[in-house]
Amino acid sequence: MKFAVRKPLVRPKVAPVSHRCPQCRELALMLQRRHVSPARMGEPLVTEYYECDSCDAQYKYSPAGNRWQAVGSG
Repeated sequence: MKFAVRKPLVRPKVAPVSHRCPQCRELALMLQRRHVSPARMGEPLVTEYYECDSCDAQYKYSPAGNRWQAVGSG
């Protein structure tokens, strides 16, 4: 008797990237997710979302413009 064995889905691991939090100055900003716009919309734009492990601040980063922006504070 043969059984099909399902393999677990393997997702690419995101390497931990740390940056210094502008609010608490700790080296604790950790990458939460990365979004790439669809190719059908022209040149792909990348947006990375970070959260501080120390003070729970959230930021988004645009590597194309080297720009940081606070997220959701109010």
